[in-house]
Amino acid sequence: MAHYRTILGIDEAGLGPILGPLTLGYAAFTLPQAMTPTGVLNLDMWQALGLGREPIERKKRPVVCDSKKLYSPAKGLLALEEELLAWAALAGHDLADFTAFRAAFAPLSREKPENYDWYTKPPQPFPLEAGADRAALRGQAIGRALQAAGYGLAALGVAPIYEGELNRLIQRLGNKARAEFEGIARIIGPLWEKHRQLAVVCDRQGGRTRYGRALAAQFPEAQIEIFAEEKEISTYELSIPEVQGCPRLFIAFKEKGESEHLPIALASMAAKYMRELTMHQFNAWFHTYDAEIKPTAGYYQDGKRWLNDTGELRRRIGVPDERLIRRK
Repeated sequence: MAHYRTILGIDEAGLGPILGPLTLGYAAFTLPQAMTPTGVLNLDMWQALGLGREPIERKKRPVVCDSKKLYSPAKGLLALEEELLAWAALAGHDLADFTAFRAAFAPLSREKPENYDWYTKPPQPFPLEAGADRAALRGQAIGRALQAAGYGLAALGVAPIYEGELNRLIQRLGNKARAEFEGIARIIGPLWEKHRQLAVVCDRQGGRTRYGRALAAQFPEAQIEIFAEEKEISTYELSIPEVQGCPRLFIAFKEKGESEHLPIALASMAAKYMRELTMHQFNAWFHTYDAEIKPTAGYYQDGKRWLNDTGELRRRIGVPDERLIRRK
Protein backbone atom coordinates (compact mmCIF):
# COMPACT_ATOMS: atom_id res chain seq x y z
CA MET A 1 0.00 0.00 0.00
CA ALA A 2 1.26 3.47 -0.84
CA HIS A 3 3.00 5.47 1.84
CA TYR A 4 2.47 9.20 2.24
CA ARG A 5 4.93 11.84 3.37
CA THR A 6 2.69 14.93 3.14
CA ILE A 7 -0.69 15.52 4.78
CA LEU A 8 -3.15 18.23 3.71
CA GLY A 9 -6.16 19.41 5.74
CA ILE A 10 -9.09 21.32 4.20
CA ASP A 11 -12.11 23.02 5.78
CA GLU A 12 -14.54 25.76 4.81
CA ALA A 13 -16.17 28.84 6.28
CA GLY A 14 -19.14 30.68 4.87
CA LEU A 15 -20.95 27.90 3.00
CA GLY A 16 -24.35 28.92 4.39
CA PRO A 17 -24.41 32.75 4.20
CA ILE A 18 -26.07 34.81 1.49
CA LEU A 19 -23.45 37.59 1.68
CA GLY A 20 -19.66 37.51 1.53
CA PRO A 21 -17.29 34.90 0.12
CA LEU A 22 -17.02 31.17 0.60
CA THR A 23 -13.53 30.58 2.02
CA LEU A 24 -11.75 27.22 1.83
CA GLY A 25 -8.82 26.94 4.20
CA TYR A 26 -5.93 24.55 3.78
CA ALA A 27 -2.86 23.50 5.79
CA ALA A 28 -0.23 21.00 4.60
CA PHE A 29 2.63 19.39 6.49
CA THR A 30 5.55 17.20 5.56
CA LEU A 31 5.71 14.20 7.88
CA PRO A 32 8.74 12.84 9.75
CA GLN A 33 8.23 9.43 8.17
CA ALA A 34 6.14 7.87 5.42
CA MET A 35 2.71 6.67 6.55
CA THR A 36 -0.01 4.36 5.34
CA PRO A 37 -3.58 5.65 5.06
CA THR A 38 -4.32 4.02 8.42
CA GLY A 39 -1.32 5.76 9.93
CA VAL A 40 -2.50 9.10 8.54
CA LEU A 41 -5.98 8.64 10.01
CA ASN A 42 -4.57 7.69 13.42
CA LEU A 43 -2.00 10.50 13.50
CA ASP A 44 -2.26 12.80 16.55
CA MET A 45 -0.25 15.88 15.63
CA TRP A 46 -1.33 17.71 18.79
CA GLN A 47 0.53 15.15 20.88
CA ALA A 48 3.46 14.97 18.48
CA LEU A 49 3.97 18.75 18.52
CA GLY A 50 2.92 19.48 22.10
CA LEU A 51 0.24 21.96 21.02
CA GLY A 52 -3.04 22.73 22.76
CA ARG A 53 -6.40 21.69 21.38
CA GLU A 54 -8.65 23.83 23.62
CA PRO A 55 -8.79 27.66 23.97
CA ILE A 56 -8.26 27.40 27.74
CA GLU A 57 -4.67 26.28 27.02
CA ARG A 58 -3.71 29.50 25.21
CA LYS A 59 -1.83 30.95 28.19
CA LYS A 60 0.48 27.93 28.27
CA ARG A 61 1.07 27.11 24.61
CA PRO A 62 -0.15 27.74 21.05
CA VAL A 63 -3.56 26.25 20.33
CA VAL A 64 -5.03 24.71 17.17
CA CYS A 65 -8.72 23.86 17.24
CA ASP A 66 -12.03 24.29 15.46
CA SER A 67 -12.42 28.00 14.70
CA LYS A 68 -15.84 27.98 16.38
CA LYS A 69 -14.11 27.38 19.71
CA LEU A 70 -11.82 30.38 19.25
CA TYR A 71 -14.21 32.87 17.69
CA SER A 72 -17.72 34.15 18.13
CA PRO A 73 -19.08 37.68 17.82
CA ALA A 74 -19.30 37.79 21.64
CA LYS A 75 -15.72 36.57 22.16
CA GLY A 76 -14.23 38.78 19.49
CA LEU A 77 -11.47 38.00 17.01
CA LEU A 78 -8.38 38.25 19.25
CA ALA A 79 -7.85 34.56 20.04
CA LEU A 80 -8.45 33.32 16.50
CA GLU A 81 -6.39 36.10 14.94
CA GLU A 82 -3.43 35.63 17.28
CA GLU A 83 -3.29 31.85 16.86
CA LEU A 84 -3.75 31.92 13.07
CA LEU A 85 -1.27 34.75 12.49
CA ALA A 86 1.35 32.81 14.45
CA TRP A 87 1.18 30.13 11.75
CA ALA A 88 1.04 32.78 9.02
CA ALA A 89 4.21 34.36 10.38
CA LEU A 90 5.87 30.93 10.41
CA ALA A 91 4.83 30.52 6.77
CA GLY A 92 6.60 33.78 5.96
CA HIS A 93 3.50 35.90 5.31
CA ASP A 94 3.79 39.66 5.86
CA LEU A 95 1.77 40.65 8.93
CA ALA A 96 2.50 44.37 8.56
CA ASP A 97 0.82 44.95 5.20
CA PHE A 98 -2.69 43.65 4.52
CA THR A 99 -2.43 43.72 0.72
CA ALA A 100 0.79 41.70 0.79
CA PHE A 101 -0.67 39.34 3.40
CA ARG A 102 -3.81 38.71 1.37
CA ALA A 103 -1.84 38.07 -1.82
CA ALA A 104 0.33 35.47 -0.08
CA PHE A 105 -2.43 33.95 2.04
CA ALA A 106 -5.00 33.63 -0.77
CA PRO A 107 -2.97 32.82 -3.90
CA LEU A 108 -5.63 30.49 -5.34
CA SER A 109 -8.30 33.17 -5.76
CA ARG A 110 -9.70 33.10 -9.31
CA GLU A 111 -11.06 36.62 -8.98
CA LYS A 112 -9.21 39.68 -7.78
CA PRO A 113 -10.83 40.99 -4.60
CA GLU A 114 -10.23 44.48 -5.97
CA ASN A 115 -12.95 43.70 -8.52
CA TYR A 116 -15.40 44.21 -5.66
CA ASP A 117 -15.61 47.75 -4.32
CA TRP A 118 -16.28 46.51 -0.79
CA TYR A 119 -13.01 44.51 -0.68
CA THR A 120 -10.67 47.24 -1.95
CA LYS A 121 -9.88 49.14 1.25
CA PRO A 122 -7.61 47.32 3.75
CA PRO A 123 -9.06 46.64 7.21
CA GLN A 124 -8.19 49.31 9.74
CA PRO A 125 -6.19 48.44 11.70
CA PHE A 126 -4.48 45.29 10.48
CA PRO A 127 -4.20 43.02 12.34
CA LEU A 128 -7.63 43.85 13.71
CA GLU A 129 -7.14 42.89 17.36
CA ALA A 130 -3.96 40.82 17.77
CA GLY A 131 -0.42 42.13 18.01
CA ALA A 132 1.75 41.13 15.07
CA ASP A 133 4.88 40.89 17.24
CA ARG A 134 3.24 38.53 19.73
CA ALA A 135 1.87 36.40 16.89
CA ALA A 136 5.36 36.20 15.37
CA LEU A 137 6.83 35.04 18.70
CA ARG A 138 4.20 32.30 18.94
CA GLY A 139 5.08 31.36 15.38
CA GLN A 140 8.71 30.91 16.37
CA ALA A 141 7.63 28.58 19.19
CA ILE A 142 5.56 26.54 16.74
CA GLY A 143 8.51 26.39 14.36
CA ARG A 144 10.74 24.95 17.08
CA ALA A 145 8.09 22.34 17.92
CA LEU A 146 7.77 21.31 14.28
CA GLN A 147 11.51 21.04 13.82
CA ALA A 148 11.99 19.01 17.00
CA ALA A 149 9.30 16.52 15.92
CA GLY A 150 10.49 16.28 12.33
CA TYR A 151 7.50 18.01 10.73
CA GLY A 152 7.47 20.89 8.25
CA LEU A 153 4.81 23.43 7.32
CA ALA A 154 4.42 22.91 3.55
CA ALA A 155 1.48 25.23 2.83
CA LEU A 156 -1.02 27.44 4.64
CA GLY A 157 -3.68 29.57 3.03
CA VAL A 158 -7.20 30.10 1.80
CA ALA A 159 -8.93 29.68 -1.54
CA PRO A 160 -11.68 32.32 -1.46
CA ILE A 161 -14.59 32.10 -3.87
CA TYR A 162 -16.10 35.56 -4.09
CA GLU A 163 -19.80 36.16 -4.58
CA GLY A 164 -19.90 36.68 -8.32
CA GLU A 165 -17.79 33.64 -9.12
CA LEU A 166 -19.70 31.51 -6.63
CA ASN A 167 -22.97 32.44 -8.30
CA ARG A 168 -21.57 31.52 -11.69
CA LEU A 169 -20.29 28.19 -10.39
CA ILE A 170 -23.64 27.33 -8.83
CA GLN A 171 -25.42 28.24 -12.06
CA ARG A 172 -23.02 26.08 -14.10
CA LEU A 173 -22.73 23.11 -11.74
CA GLY A 174 -26.26 23.04 -10.35
CA ASN A 175 -25.74 23.43 -6.62
CA LYS A 176 -23.55 24.88 -3.89
CA ALA A 177 -22.02 21.53 -2.87
CA ARG A 178 -20.57 21.00 -6.35
CA ALA A 179 -19.25 24.54 -6.40
CA GLU A 180 -17.52 23.92 -3.07
CA PHE A 181 -15.98 20.69 -4.34
CA GLU A 182 -14.52 22.49 -7.32
CA GLY A 183 -12.86 24.85 -4.87
CA ILE A 184 -11.48 21.88 -2.91
CA ALA A 185 -10.00 20.48 -6.13
CA ARG A 186 -8.25 23.81 -6.77
CA ILE A 187 -6.38 23.31 -3.52
CA ILE A 188 -5.58 19.63 -3.99
CA GLY A 189 -4.41 19.80 -7.62
CA PRO A 190 -1.26 21.94 -7.27
CA LEU A 191 -0.22 20.30 -3.99
CA TRP A 192 -0.65 16.80 -5.42
CA GLU A 193 1.42 17.80 -8.43
CA LYS A 194 4.15 19.12 -6.13
CA HIS A 195 4.24 16.39 -3.49
CA ARG A 196 3.24 13.41 -5.66
CA GLN A 197 2.27 11.17 -2.71
CA LEU A 198 -0.31 13.25 -0.86
CA ALA A 199 -2.75 12.36 1.92
CA VAL A 200 -5.77 14.64 2.32
CA VAL A 201 -8.12 14.90 5.29
CA CYS A 202 -11.20 17.00 4.64
CA ASP A 203 -14.06 17.96 6.93
CA ARG A 204 -17.30 16.45 5.68
CA GLN A 205 -20.22 18.79 5.07
CA GLY A 206 -23.76 17.53 5.61
CA GLY A 207 -24.68 13.86 5.33
CA ARG A 208 -22.95 13.10 2.05
CA THR A 209 -21.07 9.78 2.00
CA ARG A 210 -20.24 9.24 -1.69
CA TYR A 211 -17.56 11.32 -3.38
CA GLY A 212 -16.39 8.98 -6.15
CA ARG A 213 -18.15 10.77 -9.00
CA ALA A 214 -17.05 14.19 -7.79
CA LEU A 215 -13.43 13.01 -7.56
CA ALA A 216 -13.64 11.46 -11.04
CA ALA A 217 -15.01 14.71 -12.47
CA GLN A 218 -12.20 16.76 -10.97
CA PHE A 219 -9.37 14.27 -11.60
CA PRO A 220 -10.42 12.40 -14.78
CA GLU A 221 -6.89 11.12 -15.42
CA ALA A 222 -6.83 9.18 -12.13
CA GLN A 223 -7.89 5.66 -11.26
CA ILE A 224 -10.05 5.67 -8.13
CA GLU A 225 -10.29 2.95 -5.51
CA ILE A 226 -13.04 3.22 -2.91
CA PHE A 227 -11.86 2.21 0.56
CA ALA A 228 -14.96 3.17 2.59
CA GLU A 229 -18.22 5.08 2.22
CA GLU A 230 -19.72 5.10 5.69
CA LYS A 231 -21.68 7.40 7.95
CA GLU A 232 -18.66 8.85 9.74
CA ILE A 233 -15.96 8.61 7.07
CA SER A 234 -15.47 8.15 3.31
CA THR A 235 -12.00 7.25 2.02
CA TYR A 236 -10.51 6.85 -1.45
CA GLU A 237 -7.17 6.38 -3.16
CA LEU A 238 -6.44 7.95 -6.54
CA SER A 239 -3.48 6.95 -8.69
CA ILE A 240 -2.10 7.82 -12.13
CA PRO A 241 -0.10 4.76 -13.29
CA GLU A 242 0.68 6.31 -16.67
CA VAL A 243 2.76 9.05 -15.05
CA GLN A 244 6.31 8.28 -13.96
CA GLY A 245 6.44 7.46 -10.26
CA CYS A 246 2.67 6.80 -10.19
CA PRO A 247 1.42 9.80 -8.19
CA ARG A 248 -1.02 8.71 -5.48
CA LEU A 249 -3.61 10.62 -3.48
CA PHE A 250 -5.32 9.28 -0.40
CA ILE A 251 -8.34 11.35 0.62
CA ALA A 252 -10.65 11.03 3.62
CA PHE A 253 -13.85 12.97 4.21
CA LYS A 254 -14.37 12.85 7.96
CA GLU A 255 -17.34 13.92 10.05
CA LYS A 256 -16.19 16.42 12.70
CA GLY A 257 -12.70 16.03 11.29
CA GLU A 258 -11.43 19.23 12.90
CA SER A 259 -11.58 17.54 16.33
CA GLU A 260 -9.39 14.61 15.22
CA HIS A 261 -6.95 16.06 12.68
CA LEU A 262 -4.81 19.10 13.39
CA PRO A 263 -4.43 20.03 9.68
CA ILE A 264 -8.23 20.27 9.36
CA ALA A 265 -8.48 22.36 12.54
CA LEU A 266 -5.79 24.74 11.27
CA ALA A 267 -7.56 24.92 7.90
CA SER A 268 -10.76 25.77 9.78
CA MET A 269 -8.97 28.64 11.52
CA ALA A 270 -7.55 29.94 8.24
CA ALA A 271 -10.91 29.81 6.48
CA LYS A 272 -12.76 31.53 9.31
CA TYR A 273 -10.14 34.23 9.72
CA MET A 274 -10.23 35.14 6.03
CA ARG A 275 -14.01 35.15 6.08
CA GLU A 276 -14.07 37.52 9.08
CA LEU A 277 -11.49 39.83 7.49
CA THR A 278 -13.52 40.14 4.31
CA MET A 279 -16.77 40.74 6.21
CA HIS A 280 -15.00 43.46 8.19
CA GLN A 281 -14.07 45.10 4.88
CA PHE A 282 -17.61 44.56 3.58
CA ASN A 283 -19.29 46.25 6.53
CA ALA A 284 -16.76 49.09 6.68
CA TRP A 285 -17.27 49.95 3.01
CA PHE A 286 -21.05 50.21 3.27
CA HIS A 287 -20.65 52.07 6.56
CA THR A 288 -18.90 54.89 4.69
CA TYR A 289 -22.18 55.53 2.86
CA ASP A 290 -24.46 55.19 5.88
CA ALA A 291 -23.03 55.09 9.40
CA GLU A 292 -26.39 53.89 10.77
CA ILE A 293 -26.25 50.52 8.97
CA LYS A 294 -25.96 47.68 11.46
CA PRO A 295 -23.13 45.29 10.44
CA THR A 296 -23.93 41.77 9.30
CA ALA A 297 -22.12 38.44 9.34
CA GLY A 298 -24.01 37.56 6.16
CA TYR A 299 -25.93 34.51 7.39
CA TYR A 300 -29.45 33.98 6.12
CA GLN A 301 -31.73 35.72 8.64
CA ASP A 302 -29.45 38.64 9.43
CA GLY A 303 -28.40 38.84 5.80
CA LYS A 304 -32.04 39.30 4.82
CA ARG A 305 -32.36 42.02 7.46
CA TRP A 306 -29.26 43.76 6.09
CA LEU A 307 -30.51 43.56 2.49
CA ASN A 308 -33.80 45.10 3.57
CA ASP A 309 -32.01 47.87 5.49
CA THR A 310 -29.71 48.71 2.56
CA GLY A 311 -32.08 48.29 -0.38
CA GLU A 312 -32.44 51.99 -1.15
CA LEU A 313 -28.73 52.68 -0.60
CA ARG A 314 -27.66 49.85 -2.92
CA ARG A 315 -29.92 51.12 -5.67
CA ARG A 316 -28.61 54.64 -5.24
CA ILE A 317 -24.91 53.71 -5.46
CA GLY A 318 -25.43 51.05 -8.13
CA VAL A 319 -24.44 47.79 -6.43
CA PRO A 320 -25.52 44.89 -8.69
CA ASP A 321 -27.37 42.10 -6.85
CA GLU A 322 -25.69 39.35 -8.89
CA ARG A 323 -22.29 40.35 -7.50
CA LEU A 324 -23.51 40.85 -3.96
CA ILE A 325 -26.26 38.36 -3.12
CA ARG A 326 -25.32 34.70 -3.26
CA ARG A 327 -27.46 32.00 -4.84
CA LYS A 328 -28.79 29.28 -2.56
